[in-house]
Amino acid sequence: MKLLVLFLLSTSAFAASNESSFNLKTEAKKFFSTINDGLRVGIAQGNLHTDTRVRNASGIDLSARELTRTKIQLHAGYEYIRTKTFGYSVFGAYQDIDFDDEDVRNLRLSGNATYGFNPKTYAYGGLNYGKYYGSAQIENDFEAGMGYQLGTGYKINKKAIVELEYLALFNEGRTQQQNNFDLSAKGILLKLNTPFSINL
Repeated sequence: MKLLVLFLLSTSAFAASNESSFNLKTEAKKFFSTINDGLRVGIAQGNLHTDTRVRNASGIDLSARELTRTKIQLHAGYEYIRTKTFGYSVFGAYQDIDFDDEDVRNLRLSGNATYGFNPKTYAYGGLNYGKYYGSAQIENDFEAGMGYQLGTGYKINKKAIVELEYLALFNEGRTQQQNNFDLSAKGILLKLNTPFSINL
């Protein structure tokens, strides 16, 4: 019986010591303090040349090109850029586009390899995965697709970073009438980023 009581007391003491040594808020502060230097938010503006190819069941192949304009793009993410060596960045983006007389939104996630030429100038490139949203037809007919981006950036000061990016988006779709779509959008975006931090 004495052994059982001693075991229970030692177990409760061990659990209490573990609870006191682990604090969720403290651990969260440590995590955010390590990544705060690389957190970024930004806006972008630009034009995209959109090519649409339609193939129907009868074998008819139609193509159309349209110049679309980005009304606004908002993006946020994390970047780790090192001088004279490779780093990386990950961003999520919301892009509002004037497309075929209706508003179309593109949500995407992008990942890049980066290379810093010096403390102020860098280049990046990578892949993105995104989907178009808008009318029910667009959301139902077009699938998510892969694309890529290439760009260069310049750190004006601690609060302002300018990037020039070539963006390419590729999506496929299929209607109930057995029409197949290939949609590609390519163009240049001018981006303005700024650091932000999360403090608990």
